[in-house]
Amino acid sequence: MSKKLTILDIAKFSGVGKSTVSRFFNNGYVSEEVREKIQKVIVEHGYAPNLFARGIKTKNNKFIGVIVPCFDSTTTSTILMNLDTKLREKGYIPLIINTNHNIELEKANLDNLWRLNVEGIIVLATQITPEHKNFIKRTQLPTLFVGQLCSNGYSIINNEVEAGKKIGNKILKANLKKILYIGVDEKDITVGITRREAIFKILKKSSDIELTEIKSDFSLEKTEILVDEYLKNNTPDCIISATDNMAFGAIKAIQKNKFKIPEDISVSGFGGYRISDMITPRLTTIKFNNERAGILAGESIIKLINGEDIPKIQKIDFEFLDRESIK
Repeated sequence: MSKKLTILDIAKFSGVGKSTVSRFFNNGYVSEEVREKIQKVIVEHGYAPNLFARGIKTKNNKFIGVIVPCFDSTTTSTILMNLDTKLREKGYIPLIINTNHNIELEKANLDNLWRLNVEGIIVLATQITPEHKNFIKRTQLPTLFVGQLCSNGYSIINNEVEAGKKIGNKILKANLKKILYIGVDEKDITVGITRREAIFKILKKSSDIELTEIKSDFSLEKTEILVDEYLKNNTPDCIISATDNMAFGAIKAIQKNKFKIPEDISVSGFGGYRISDMITPRLTTIKFNNERAGILAGESIIKLINGEDIPKIQKIDFEFLDRESIK
């Protein structure tokens, strides 16, 4: 046949019902005579059953859905690689879906994975919406959020408060007064609110500090444009970026405007990417343990699937990389 053989075709050629063929493939009872008829058709037509489709619709299928916002993020790729290793080590198969930061696509894929009957879902979340919370309540499917806090679910988050304090205290000790903070939209609770407030709480202890904030979109390119425009009429003592990627954009704008780092303007970030140790001067930043986040996510979703108790909130620690980009 030119087209791919279906179960319905096999039933027709074998002279039996479709349900009988389904029982055959799912190891149900089929008489020996009928079994031979079905096997003969399979051999003659070279039929190969779709094991993926069959397996994912059964219980204990070992499939775990993983929803990620992108593939080009250092943080996402590090978490994903360690998560994938842990799941496969335990005999589970990750089904990875990329949403390209489209929150509507993320919400839709929660339901898509649920309908596929995966055993659990891990979401590397950029924000938590009422729909996310309703999904947890409605489906009762083991679901774990990484990077954002879901009030009625299970979450793995970075220790943002202590990390923010560390950066804030570093700025205070460096006696830097005019501060530009590059943040992100508050829809991202973790970075847009929690991280920002932890830093600001420390900086506001000094009445001498002048704080200005610009909101970017996590990208190096937009941050470079915003900081370049800002530097035309302003010269801050320090630029704090909510991520390393945005810090790199700020550095490009600083160099474009002929300022020196850290002599004229100090810079700090969050992320601890490898490249932050290779630029000159090396970037002062926070390095969250993304390797541990991936491993913990894998361990935690398996425990949830097995009905074991885990903490509602698990925090990932960090390392403060005190380098040369702050005066």
